[in-house]
Amino acid sequence: MVLCTLLIGQVAGCQSDQHQELRGSLYFGAGQYLAQLDLRDGSTSVVTNLGDAEIRGISPQLDERLLLTVFGSVNKQDVHRLILYDKETRQTLGLVTGRYGRYLPGTMVLVYDDGVSIRVAEKIRGTWEKSVIAEHRFNAPMRIMPISADRFLYAEVGKPIFAFDNIAKRSIELTALSEHCDLAAALWIPERDQLLCRSPRPDGSLEYPFVALDGVVHDSLPLPTNGSYRPLAWLPDQDTIVLTERWRSALSDRLKSAVWVYRLDTGDHYRLLDDQYLGESVVYRPSL
Repeated sequence: MVLCTLLIGQVAGCQSDQHQELRGSLYFGAGQYLAQLDLRDGSTSVVTNLGDAEIRGISPQLDERLLLTVFGSVNKQDVHRLILYDKETRQTLGLVTGRYGRYLPGTMVLVYDDGVSIRVAEKIRGTWEKSVIAEHRFNAPMRIMPISADRFLYAEVGKPIFAFDNIAKRSIELTALSEHCDLAAALWIPERDQLLCRSPRPDGSLEYPFVALDGVVHDSLPLPTNGSYRPLAWLPDQDTIVLTERWRSALSDRLKSAVWVYRLDTGDHYRLLDDQYLGESVVYRPSL
């Protein structure tokens, strides 16, 4: 029996069989709603409503908070802003004007894009201290990916990947990695010190290799070849990767977004949900 849930007209999720081996949930943005997907049964629920602000990105800030990139009107101007959401109190705190915000793991160091440059910021004695890491064309689509407490990757979509060392305060172009990986369709796996990437083959099909920062290609995920998948979340306590797939059914031209699960420990992979849009980023919440 297929169970379908509708989340405030923004997202719809359908599942067929319950997978008891999965635990925890994923936070994701659905318009102005911060929502949660229960990985046990595929059900969705609303966490909070941000009013007129639309959620464009989500990432963790230590264990207690979520960093949200939101888009909405401020003083009659539409702008991107970064805000913190406290999971326990459900309160929000505005930070800075910007987008693609990420905290370096285990730190209070914030990396974000202000529309023309990548910045690193840290609040010291109540004042933001900011430094420009790299400049780019106005409102270019960017990707920022923390990989440790003092390093992160960044790239303009479709262009070479750079790594920034926050201790040495310098960037290095990762030429070999850029040949195999696009940060817009990649996921960092800390336990492997590798990225799971989506790479085109010479025949036009896609493969999903694990690639080290030096560009060395390792094993690939044997996903079905008739789809296009994007890795979205790593569940370290379950040795599992969550991916999304854009697809159309034979009965409709509407583009759908399926949620897939790949178990690295067993090699099992299956479609968890037929139609559930999770946005560009999610945050995993393990079971307590």
